[in-house]
Amino acid sequence: MRSSNKQAALSYAQKGWKVFPINPNLKTPLAELVPNGHKDATSDEAIIDQWWTARPNANIGLNLAASGLVCVDVDSYKEDCTFDTFRKTHEFPQTLMQNSARGGTHFIFTSPKETKFPGGLGVGIDVKHNGYILLAPSTFDAGSYSWINDLTPVDAPDWLPKAKSNTLKRTITKFSAQPQVYDLQPQLDVSQLKNEAAQGINWHYNVLRLVGHMIACGASDEMVHETTDDLTLSEYTVEQTRSEVQKMIDGARSKGFDSYAAAKAPQNPRLYFDLHKDGRGNPILNHSNVVKLLTEHPVWRGAFATDEFSGKKKVLQSIPYDDTCSPASTPRPLEDEDYTRVSMWLNDHKFLRTQKETVVAAVAKACSQQAFNLVKEYLEHCQSNAEIDDQLLSHWMIRFLGVKPVNEKQRLYVEAVSRLSLIQAVARVFKPGCKADSVVILEGQQGTGKSTCLSVLFSPAYFGDQLPPMTSKDASSYLRGKWCVELAELEYKRKTEIEAIKAFISRTHEDYRPAFGREEIIQPRTCVFWGTTNKDDYLNDETGNRRFLPIETNAIDLEGLQEARDALWGAAVSAYLLGEPYWLTGDLSQIAADEAKGRMEQDPWCELILANMSNMKEASIRDAFVKCFNDEFDGNRSIAESRRMGKALVLCGWEREGKFSSGNRRNQVRFINLSPNENETVNNYSC
Repeated sequence: MRSSNKQAALSYAQKGWKVFPINPNLKTPLAELVPNGHKDATSDEAIIDQWWTARPNANIGLNLAASGLVCVDVDSYKEDCTFDTFRKTHEFPQTLMQNSARGGTHFIFTSPKETKFPGGLGVGIDVKHNGYILLAPSTFDAGSYSWINDLTPVDAPDWLPKAKSNTLKRTITKFSAQPQVYDLQPQLDVSQLKNEAAQGINWHYNVLRLVGHMIACGASDEMVHETTDDLTLSEYTVEQTRSEVQKMIDGARSKGFDSYAAAKAPQNPRLYFDLHKDGRGNPILNHSNVVKLLTEHPVWRGAFATDEFSGKKKVLQSIPYDDTCSPASTPRPLEDEDYTRVSMWLNDHKFLRTQKETVVAAVAKACSQQAFNLVKEYLEHCQSNAEIDDQLLSHWMIRFLGVKPVNEKQRLYVEAVSRLSLIQAVARVFKPGCKADSVVILEGQQGTGKSTCLSVLFSPAYFGDQLPPMTSKDASSYLRGKWCVELAELEYKRKTEIEAIKAFISRTHEDYRPAFGREEIIQPRTCVFWGTTNKDDYLNDETGNRRFLPIETNAIDLEGLQEARDALWGAAVSAYLLGEPYWLTGDLSQIAADEAKGRMEQDPWCELILANMSNMKEASIRDAFVKCFNDEFDGNRSIAESRRMGKALVLCGWEREGKFSSGNRRNQVRFINLSPNENETVNNYSC
């Protein structure tokens, strides 16, 4: 990361913003410098200078509430984001805007420090106020934050709902009587307790009732703190509040409130958090309530998530009414039956009228709030745990695929392809959708293990060799969750096929509507393509062959490749993070072009050209037909045949060079023989 991080942090402090250091390339506070996290944020330039002098690569965090700011965070890259619909009915004033590292947008507004805001406005639209955000030029997930404009933040729009300000003085009420155990009944309005406490009305009494209720309902200490942290008043710190609340928690447990919860409802813990209720005080079945249940209830918390690599929804743990799920079988794909399981659980918990669309939408929201990427986690593990062997990254094809360079130029080419092929694959994981259109072609006899070595290298779970036709939507769907896709027996035939292959492998995103799906999916590519072939003349396109990098394999050491796999990926990740390019440049590009040229599919007419025209220095298409077929040219040769002859001449080392300017060949395309046989009599045959 650039040294300008300190300068950026200081410039933010000069605006009066309170900032603090974040771990490089992460979103977690640097505990060694800010043990209290974002609560240690400051605008003191001397402290900021010390922080970033000690850790110049640290990301920059902004404490929003302490800086008098609020952020509307739009995750537009999520497939179910509702921002487009939301913006049609809500006017966004011109204000300070920032691009997030993953492609989202931050709208930053000013707000009184005492004001509180809701947590969300819709799917993919979050409101951040009490916490923090990262500021440019911080980096995360191989992306970086950047300013869209340099406007001064304006007041938060009127459509952004605000809670009441905590301007009332805190009232301390001594508690002498033994607290009661409160069940989730209409007479105990948890929302009322929280609202009054947030305003400072009988704060101690209301918080004590709330804590007692939550402990009796089976809540953990951390769950209680998460709820009561939001009730901290302006003249108190969160730490002071936590200390006082902890005393209440300890008192409730010493009086047996938690044992009451176990005895009262061992299999059916009561809901301790706020739910929307009807006029009688009973919880109702709406999207908000179901989302809260699926994300906060102990039975469901952490069950649903999104696999960032594939973009698919997953189940991470055993859930009610699922007898087949075990730790060994998770994470597993989300199934239609899981929606039924959620509905059954809701029915058993007094939500009798469940609608599938409500459940489906709530599960989707729950999945969006928790994400994981097993491939990225694996690569990071390899990079941090393996001893990095950079030479292995250069030599693995020679060592494990039996590649035998015949000269120095070829050795340099093989080493370059060895490196870029894996760095490119790493790039597609760390930065999905990046440009990565090089295709390594493994050549070798059938049965030598070319496909198997790719499966070993990329793992069978993320490798595919059954790609549907490239022009179909099934092809785009097939790529989801794939890291490597094999193009088996790659071979060009018709021009339409050539163009289709070139266009397909060059795409960075998949744009398609799945079967029975409501919305179109735009998914950045996470996969790379490798080709395999048993032939030595499979290329047939002079303009597109730069994408293909031929590698001739021999005896493939699958066992050795398996053993070296982790170290190999660790070296590739290190090279990627250091900014090593994953494409060929300079002389290596020319060497690659020469390698591809040697795999050009030969036309049988080439033999006739070499046999009959090697002594000629120049010729037209008509001359070639006369020399090769003894044609008395009568103009009956088709356009397709003429094009074929021109292409065959080029394959044989001839080059197009303008047109003839005189004689009976006037205005005919002129071909020059770049290597005529000087030992024979030159015959510039003319019709």
